[in-house]
Amino acid sequence: MQTPVNSSSHARPLIDGAITPTLARFALPLLTTNLLHMLTTTWGAIWVSHVLGANALTAVVTANLFSQMMMGAANGLGSACGVAIGQSLGAGDLKSVTRVVGTTITFVFGLAVIIAGIGFVFTPDILGLMRTPQPALGHSITYMRLTCLTMPSLFTFVVMLIMLRNTGDAKTPFRFTLLWIGLSLLLSPILLTGAFGLPRLGIAGVAIGNLIANMAALGAMIAYIYSHNLPLALHGPQLRLLRPEPALLGVLIRRGLPTAAETFIVQGAYFTLLGVVNAQGAVTAAAYSGAAQLWGYVQMPSNALAASMSAMAAINIGAGRWDRVEKIAWRGCALSLGCATAATLLILGLDDIVLLLFIPEGGEVLAIAQTINRTALWGWIALSVSLGLFAVVRANGAMLAPALTFAATMWLFRVPFALLLQPLMGPAAIWWSFPFGSLSSGLLAYAYYRWGGWRSYGPMLAKVK
Repeated sequence: MQTPVNSSSHARPLIDGAITPTLARFALPLLTTNLLHMLTTTWGAIWVSHVLGANALTAVVTANLFSQMMMGAANGLGSACGVAIGQSLGAGDLKSVTRVVGTTITFVFGLAVIIAGIGFVFTPDILGLMRTPQPALGHSITYMRLTCLTMPSLFTFVVMLIMLRNTGDAKTPFRFTLLWIGLSLLLSPILLTGAFGLPRLGIAGVAIGNLIANMAALGAMIAYIYSHNLPLALHGPQLRLLRPEPALLGVLIRRGLPTAAETFIVQGAYFTLLGVVNAQGAVTAAAYSGAAQLWGYVQMPSNALAASMSAMAAINIGAGRWDRVEKIAWRGCALSLGCATAATLLILGLDDIVLLLFIPEGGEVLAIAQTINRTALWGWIALSVSLGLFAVVRANGAMLAPALTFAATMWLFRVPFALLLQPLMGPAAIWWSFPFGSLSSGLLAYAYYRWGGWRSYGPMLAKVK
């Protein structure tokens, strides 16, 4: 039988434990997951670039950007339902937890099917908008279409991970993400190269390996949730909750829409900037693709800590522990800032040692990639503060202000900087736009956290009981 938060082994330490060590321990499984996921991406990129060449790596980066942009819909709803689950669990309201789970799962899966179908059909048009270089076009069409086929299972998997984490359980999402990552590490290079007598599928093998790994991990996680009767498991009469509840879905969409829009806005700006990069030619596009492989390692700790800060703050808000929320914000930001700085210094110190993993041919491509990293990497340090502060803001259901902030950052600062100064600075304007935009977002995030009205938001599900 499920128990309220007052006796929950997962959520109780998040309410009563010492903040910094509790947050660090809670974030560690997600941080490890993100690290392993990045290593999987790196592993795949190394295989693709060494077996198929730099143009194939450009194809992977292009398709992944589109996938992340579309993932905004799932992340938006997942973020809203995660906050609702955390607040409900903190208040001991398990009935609301199951209602949120049923409505969210069905809606996200159906939405993913629609997005995947549209993306598959219009892949050539999308790649045209991104100005994909001709030498990379064939690989890009193949990889993007197969990536679209992964979306239904991937979106569902990601949203379930968010919901589990917001129950205060960081270990279960870690276990099944580890399974997903392990299978991807194994399958992608095998199917790419045709090892062990299997067909040599080329770049299609990477996408197919990811699809098989994701579906296997999703199936195993669902089986585990039911076998251990976790809060996400729906039994008997509860299965009718899989039919979306209009009022509840409306609340989740309204709260999740700004976060979803934020992802579209941010990734849309990257979409635009990638088009500007691709317009510089195949050499610059390959250099950018190689350099960008390392940026995720700088962002990774900040993303993990932000997600953990949001879950921890939501549970404390639901339990009425506002005295802890301010401490979660600033101590979490301090951890995030330190991790981002250390990662930046490490990557810059290694320089061409790590870049040669993705650009084995060296030469002009390597030189441009080095310039890009030395200019752009510092920006992610400022972004770590934005992510942390807005994570706490969202924990109380304030989703609109972060979305508007990132919209302003990307479309009023970063993109115009790159486009307007390019005639004067050349491609350097593109690379300098990244730290310029990140510093702007950090300042705006602090201003809203300090003086904004996010603390006055009420419980997310108050009107749909």
